[in-house]
Amino acid sequence: MQKKKQNILLTELQLIYQFSQEIFLIFNRDGEIVDCNQAAKEELGYTEDIYQVSIVNIFRKAMRKERDELIVNLRYRNNTAETFAYRKNQTCFPVTLRVALWPYNTKVYGLCTAVNISDKKEAFREIRRLRNDLKSTDQFKNEFIANITHELRTPVNGVIGLTNSLLETSLKPNQLDAVNMIRSSCSKMETIINNVLDYSKLASNKMVLEQREFDFPNFIDNIVSIHSSSINEKGLKLIINVADDIPKRVIGDEYRLTQVLNNIISNAIKFTSVGQIVLEVAKVSQNNQDVELFFMVIDTGIGISLEEMDRLFKSFTQVDGSFTRRFGGTGLGLSISKLLIEEMHGTITVESEKGQGSIFSFNVHLGIPEEEEDTVEKEHFNQDTVVNLYEEDPLGASEVDYISRILDEAKHFSLNTEEVPMQSILEDMQEQKKVREVLYDRMERLIICIEMESWRKTDDYASAVKKLLPMENKELSNKGLSLVLAVRKEEHDQALEILEELKAMLKEVK
Repeated sequence: MQKKKQNILLTELQLIYQFSQEIFLIFNRDGEIVDCNQAAKEELGYTEDIYQVSIVNIFRKAMRKERDELIVNLRYRNNTAETFAYRKNQTCFPVTLRVALWPYNTKVYGLCTAVNISDKKEAFREIRRLRNDLKSTDQFKNEFIANITHELRTPVNGVIGLTNSLLETSLKPNQLDAVNMIRSSCSKMETIINNVLDYSKLASNKMVLEQREFDFPNFIDNIVSIHSSSINEKGLKLIINVADDIPKRVIGDEYRLTQVLNNIISNAIKFTSVGQIVLEVAKVSQNNQDVELFFMVIDTGIGISLEEMDRLFKSFTQVDGSFTRRFGGTGLGLSISKLLIEEMHGTITVESEKGQGSIFSFNVHLGIPEEEEDTVEKEHFNQDTVVNLYEEDPLGASEVDYISRILDEAKHFSLNTEEVPMQSILEDMQEQKKVREVLYDRMERLIICIEMESWRKTDDYASAVKKLLPMENKELSNKGLSLVLAVRKEEHDQALEILEELKAMLKEVK
């Protein structure tokens, strides 16, 4: 029975050997071919005369004879590597070759297996040619777009200049409306032209970032000033949390960094109808020449589904075609932001769920002036847009005192307290208790994930904890940001330590 099985197995091996598309060549210690399969004869152009050929003549770079001894290149011993096989007519073709040597002292010395990879090589050459053609076409396209946008910019600037001159003259109300409409349209067109020009420069690696020293607190103030009007128009709240240990003066391209933040915050405002937008900045690391900063923009807007996120940073696309009709835009803003951040040696990520808001975060590297030692002073950024009504409640204060203090602070920020009934505030406090319960649950799950070092799930839970923390409490918010950073850097002990600190801080907050 055992012998029958062996015979069947031997027959199967012989069939594989004979009918395989691979080249099989068996050779002796002198390099003479003692057996081969049909594929070897066909590929190499031999018939029965193959048995008079030395294996060295077929694989000239893989084998050689020295003093009547066959030497096999170590590269091909029990390994697959590329070389050339030479036919009877002295033409050659590329193959992947593997040589197995017999460990016993027999007439048979070894076996060569080779696969003709001519088609594969040709396919690679075709792919390379197409890639080069596409690269050339893409370069031509970017240059063409850059030239066109430059040509368009001149007449648009001319029209803007003329409208500004017209506005300085005496105009009738209907004429004034028409001129303002022309100027507004030209400004939008100029924005589109600038976006397309920026993208074409970045795509063709022709954009050079300026390295100039600038004041970081002023940079943040400018960001707030730019968006304060649109924030107030929509009745939203903008909260700014900037870490105190960030250098006061840094070196980088302030204009381009502003462009990135403006794109992200503008999108947050555009797609947020109710709630708040939070900008947080933390320091990741610092040495004598460089500081790495981490920016996070959190909104309570419409959110983005997982499927839509795949298209988020692609050029000339938006997460939903209906957004173009509803909100306008070219779909280039985030693509440009991504490319600019990469130019600053950083990366950008997004976390979002449909209907649950979004978190855009990115890191950039900025230089530090040689004499720079000061860090950002604690400043109260633009009280019109940064409203903090939920500061830490003093220990021992009653709920009524707490509510009264909130209403007093609301007066300071010009809110109509008559429109905030006591019942709604009590309901809000109940809602906060529910949020606190969910927060503690997510923190416990996060601890388990950290202990198991399941970093993908840990990142999700850390982001959830960060979103559930009261954004208006700067200390808690900064601690949450530190937690996200520790998790993303997979720092086990630091993440657990921050979680314990968070728990202690939350116990002190009513």
